[in-house]
Amino acid sequence: MNGLRGLPRQSALKMVVVAGAGAAFWIGIYAASLSGFRFVDKYLGSAEPLAETLLSLFFLLLGVMLLFSNAIISFGSLFRSEETSLLLTLPVEAESVFTYKLVESVTFSSWAFLVLGFPLMLGYGVSAGAPWYYAVVVLAYFAPFVLLAASVGAVVALAVAAFVPQWAKRVLGLSVVAGLVIALSVAVWAHGALWSSAPTVGEWVPRALGRMSFARSTFLPSSWMTTGLLRGARGDLGEAAYYWLLLASYAALGLLVCWELGRRLLRVGWSRHQSKAGGRTRVARGAWARVRWAPALRLLLSKDWRLFVRDPVQWSQCAILFGLMGFYVVNLRTFSYHLSRPLWRNLTALLNLTATSLVLTTVTTRFVFPMLSLEGRRFWFLGLAPVPRHVLLWSKFLFSFVSALVVTLPLVVASDCLLGLPAATVWHHGLAIAFVCFGVSGLSVGLGAVFPNWREQNPSKIVSGFGGTLNLLLCIAFVLAVVGLTALPYAVRAVPPALREATLGQGGYELLYAQLATALVAAVAGLLPMRLGLRSLERLEF
Repeated sequence: MNGLRGLPRQSALKMVVVAGAGAAFWIGIYAASLSGFRFVDKYLGSAEPLAETLLSLFFLLLGVMLLFSNAIISFGSLFRSEETSLLLTLPVEAESVFTYKLVESVTFSSWAFLVLGFPLMLGYGVSAGAPWYYAVVVLAYFAPFVLLAASVGAVVALAVAAFVPQWAKRVLGLSVVAGLVIALSVAVWAHGALWSSAPTVGEWVPRALGRMSFARSTFLPSSWMTTGLLRGARGDLGEAAYYWLLLASYAALGLLVCWELGRRLLRVGWSRHQSKAGGRTRVARGAWARVRWAPALRLLLSKDWRLFVRDPVQWSQCAILFGLMGFYVVNLRTFSYHLSRPLWRNLTALLNLTATSLVLTTVTTRFVFPMLSLEGRRFWFLGLAPVPRHVLLWSKFLFSFVSALVVTLPLVVASDCLLGLPAATVWHHGLAIAFVCFGVSGLSVGLGAVFPNWREQNPSKIVSGFGGTLNLLLCIAFVLAVVGLTALPYAVRAVPPALREATLGQGGYELLYAQLATALVAAVAGLLPMRLGLRSLERLEF
């Protein structure tokens, strides 16, 4: 209720921009879904057999991701939040606190599922000629599906804290990695049908459906949801209601289990997690020399790296996002893009560069922007340390820039090499992603210092403020500018030679000009926010 009451106090510009961007994204997903299902219906005669298998696999993988996401968020909000410590001291039942945190977990982890899944299913409904009330059916199905995944994830988090508190981070982190490996293995197995040398669609489609038939198992909630939604699209309300009641009954059972286990184990798990015995700290050989002789910047980088590694909430989400991107890059040759004409190979490479940059933008906004704010009440200690404040800020910039470059540069280079592009193009795109890493790191760290939130310990709430929204929009605009400048030389080469020589001369330096312009834009985007952030940090009083 406090969050709802605070909505009128939010910036009108922020609400309008977020609503506009969300509406544009929603419309794009709906248009892509509608055109895709109409394409399948045109060339296969009916989209329902393929849609049933693909949607079952989609909801299965999405349900697994929701389970892990809710487990991680529930663990953080229940056992690492100061709010939970305060609530447990009040005369409030433990099950009520657990239910409140469950609702918070559902809100933070499942809104993207609604934004992505609703236009997807609405596009299918329009392509299949569904009745007018189909949108209500879709929303009705999403609620129990999300609650079921959230309840299972919350129970996992509660069990880990209550029974294995000393291994909680390790268990959650390894579980996320195992889930990612399983999901990628399933995708590889299903994708193996495309390696078939079958010359016609009628031969490889049945093979692909057979590979993915496990997703249609009657024991999976994702299969119940898919079947019910397809029946609802055909106007069969009886069958749709049956599968909805089946899904809702299991969701209700999950909530009852959460209520009872929250009453029994919440205080036990919280107490054990707070009082867990720490392992003996070992000092590596030569560590005293680093502490004594290494500069402060190196020690601050080491601190940020250790905090990142010890928090599975951060590195697991980064692993999922970039892992999926890496899986796509590795399978580029499966789609025979390297055999296409140069125009389509260059276009595919630019789209891959754009996708990698946008994923990086999401990660830096989510994890790098709130880094300074998360120091919170402990920032006075760093501020009083014999370290210049600009070193504090530049240490976080270097941490973001180096980490981003190590992850994104191999993806872009591997993508271009698998597409068979020339070395000059690979070098050009590699420089472009380096400039993107520089710019988004400067924006996220600098604006994080300009718009800090010292009182909030939840990074999701810090990012949802005005500063986080502004940072995301500026990063997206910067990425689009870099991609446009990267694509400009190839567009110039398509201009007739006479016109090109009249404007640029005969040197053919358009690639060099584009790189210099990109470097200038990246320098402004990266250094200007850092300058503003340093000025704000210097004026900060403790």
